Amino acid sequence: METEIRRLRAALARREGGRGRRFAAELRRQITAVGRGLRAEGRSWFKIGREIGLPAETVRRLCEASPGFVAVEVADDVRPRNLTVVAPSGHRVEGLDVETVVALLARLA
Repeated sequence: METEIRRLRAALARREGGRGRRFAAELRRQITAVGRGLRAEGRSWFKIGREIGLPAETVRRLCEASPGFVAVEVADDVRPRNLTVVAPSGHRVEGLDVETVVALLARLA
């Protein structure tokens, strides 16, 4: 891990930094890999930031960021059933489908 930290610190030293400047994708990947590795060893974000040479919050934000696009499965025709509408007056109507809820709300408007 020490080798990766040295490489990362060297790459960060070559980078023209500054507030609001974005990291290149490869550098962001390196920061994330090293940060997550050190975190898995039990180090705090503060200590990780100090070792890498970046603010702790920057490292935490990059390491905890979502990976980007996530695969999803789209169903052909799923329609929720058994919806419930509760009026401000307290009236409650249960077991409706979407079309019936839309019609009911249109009538009540």
